[in-house]
Amino acid sequence: MKSIESGKTSTPGIINIGKDGTLRWFIPCMVLLLVMVWIIPGFADSDKKMQKPVKQSIDTWQDTQEKAEKWNVQKAELTIFYDKLLLENEALTTTNRNLLKEELKNRDLNKSLERQKLESLRIQKEMLPFLNSVQARLVTLVENDAPFLQKERNIRLKKLKDVMEDIDVSIAEKCRKVMEALAVEAEYGNTIEVYQEKIKLGENEVLGNIFRLGRVSIFFLSLDKKSAARFNVAENQWLVLDEAYIFALEKSMEMAAKRRPMELISLPLGRIAKQ
Repeated sequence: MKSIESGKTSTPGIINIGKDGTLRWFIPCMVLLLVMVWIIPGFADSDKKMQKPVKQSIDTWQDTQEKAEKWNVQKAELTIFYDKLLLENEALTTTNRNLLKEELKNRDLNKSLERQKLESLRIQKEMLPFLNSVQARLVTLVENDAPFLQKERNIRLKKLKDVMEDIDVSIAEKCRKVMEALAVEAEYGNTIEVYQEKIKLGENEVLGNIFRLGRVSIFFLSLDKKSAARFNVAENQWLVLDEAYIFALEKSMEMAAKRRPMELISLPLGRIAKQ
């Protein structure tokens, strides 16, 4: 590089104009001016480049804030829903536990009912022969018993026989009917009564009052109160009583009809069953 001389030799790179150095700083100023001309447009471009990321950052932050607020609201709702589910789960757990206990009880109950069912079937198989035997014994009892209320008792036995022979009648109903017949026959032993009926006394049929003394014995007193009789179960016939028993029988019938106070009466009983 050549140097511009103005009277003296100058240092390379620096232009000295005049002795007073008026243009000494000309080149540095020009360099600074060129630098500024080159940098300022760069700063403008940089500003534009920086504005876009900043705006994106602000938008991102705002979006993040909105999402955070929505999440907080949703989180609160989910927390409430979760607590509700916990309560429901606890209630369902308790219900399930109770149902398991109930299931165990029902299993035991089913086993018990199954045993009862089997026992009931066994009893039903054995019950019918037993009821038939009881019916047959009732028929024998009435046939061999003292002849009181024969029509009523025979009708009852006939109805009982029809029930026992009906296949459509359940075992329970047959059992009930047999028990009713037994109860009626047993009740005869706890009661006394007087009713009118004809009996065969010797060769004649005589109308009179029948006095039934429970199931122990039955007595007869004619309407004219001149003859008395007692039914002899062992001989299955009426036997004439001594006239001395007529007054006692008369008082007994009055007591049975509740027309006379109760008192002790002596009456001949004889045998109360066939040997």
